Amino acid sequence: MRVEIEYPEKTVFSCQTRVRITDLSASGHVGFDSIVAMINDASAQFFEKRGIQRKPGGIGTIFADLAVAYKSESFFGDTLHIDMAIGDTSRKGVDLMFRIHSTHTGKVVAFAKIGVLFFDYESRQVAPIPEGILA
Repeated sequence: MRVEIEYPEKTVFSCQTRVRITDLSASGHVGFDSIVAMINDASAQFFEKRGIQRKPGGIGTIFADLAVAYKSESFFGDTLHIDMAIGDTSRKGVDLMFRIHSTHTGKVVAFAKIGVLFFDYESRQVAPIPEGILA
């Protein structure tokens, strides 16, 4: 059974990254672990722009789950464009949705979803979604 990820209509953040030689698998294309690292970096950039620290102290994030649907190959030197959208939300969490495509081929390389909870590191409890995340 394959993972199906629906990317929402509204993109709230975008960035780009270049495929490094260290991102390649033994087969010569971007490895699955490198895609995960790329979406982790994109989410860190998104949170930083909204004043959320990715380190203990105050309100931070906990990644509760991850799903990735790989769609096509990408190779050394490709520039990958990463779009991010907000998926399902709850009182204390949000799904970050990703669409990654190659600017070289125009093909979608992967779709991904990260389930994020917000955590108050001082009180050691799950916290409500901070203002500015859903804006």
